[in-house]
Amino acid sequence: MHPATPRSRRAARGFTLIELMVVIVILGLLIGLVGTNVWNALFGATRDTAEMQMRNYGQAIDVYKARNRSLPKSLEELTTEDPNTKEPYIDTIKPDPWGQQYEYRITDERRNRYEIQSAGDDKQLGTEDDLYYPKRDEGK
Repeated sequence: MHPATPRSRRAARGFTLIELMVVIVILGLLIGLVGTNVWNALFGATRDTAEMQMRNYGQAIDVYKARNRSLPKSLEELTTEDPNTKEPYIDTIKPDPWGQQYEYRITDERRNRYEIQSAGDDKQLGTEDDLYYPKRDEGK
């Protein structure tokens, strides 16, 4: 056997700086791609939760409207007992996923039209990330 040459000893010691930099760059790219997708999925799920809650409140309002021939004055009125069934129209009114109360307003009392609004992620009403039920037309 030949004694180890200086070159083979150097190769046996570990990675070069360039090899380490390439690995770090590849790991950074992978984390960046996966992290972005995870963040987008979480934010999308939060919006979906808010839209589902507003849809449930809207369905409870529609039942209230059919039985009482008028709209409730507030969402909290939906938690009162229905005289016919002796049960509330909906058990509780939860805040939106960002911890804010939903805004409910009657938009046309004569036609029994209403709107439920969530301020969205920025918790400011009247901004681009607000959610509405029923959904507003984009063209308006």
